[in-house]
Amino acid sequence: MLSTRNAKIARTFGARAASYEAHADLQRAVAERLARWLPPLARPRVLELGCGTGLFSRHLVARYPDGSFILSDLAPGMIEECRRNLGSGSSKRLSFQVMDAGRPSVEGPFDLIAMSMTLHWLADPVAALDRLSRLLAPGGVLIYATISGESFAEWREVLAAQGLPSALLDLPALPGIVDEERLITEAHALSFLRRIKAIGGLTPKEGYAPLSAGALRRVIRAVDEQHGGRITWHIVYGRVGSVEASQSSPSIRPA
Repeated sequence: MLSTRNAKIARTFGARAASYEAHADLQRAVAERLARWLPPLARPRVLELGCGTGLFSRHLVARYPDGSFILSDLAPGMIEECRRNLGSGSSKRLSFQVMDAGRPSVEGPFDLIAMSMTLHWLADPVAALDRLSRLLAPGGVLIYATISGESFAEWREVLAAQGLPSALLDLPALPGIVDEERLITEAHALSFLRRIKAIGGLTPKEGYAPLSAGALRRVIRAVDEQHGGRITWHIVYGRVGSVEASQSSPSIRPA
């Protein structure tokens, strides 16, 4: 059974499934960059967690024409949109499952596990990475892209200065980081919030009490005045090996 928060995440993302890609330019760019870290594999068994509408799934099925894939997401609506976007040509290679990425209901081993902009939604990302790495075949690889705790620094700064609580997740340092980038997608704080809402990404952390309308307006105004409306995404890219390969060199380069 899903936790209350996970059920809300599934509902909010599922409700935006049909229009998600119209507002997901950043997520699309992140998927393209993460694809650089896909390893050369002949006939891999692949698990994708948080497949969404298939922004990264497209890279997977194109890169591994002889692979087999389990594509999963918490939101059934997202899975249906992913199935539609990938079309029927790859159907024999694909399996779709509703699944909690933090506690996957599937058996390994997998040659590749992938998560693009999913890890930050999990209650304990570090524990999840450890759990998932145990589903890898010897020599298998897990790759991920996610926001870090340094994301949205401008918004966090204004909230702290005004003594207001933050809905943003408190994200820990993650293992296996191999790449990073900072992205600014909007020039106004309100546009940033509208874009996040449009993709279903406004579910706050546990215990958060929403700001009043007046407080929210003050924060938006302060971000615009103090930071020119810019809010920075800090994206990190990681690569984690199987438990058997945990002692291998960390100096990895894209294939």
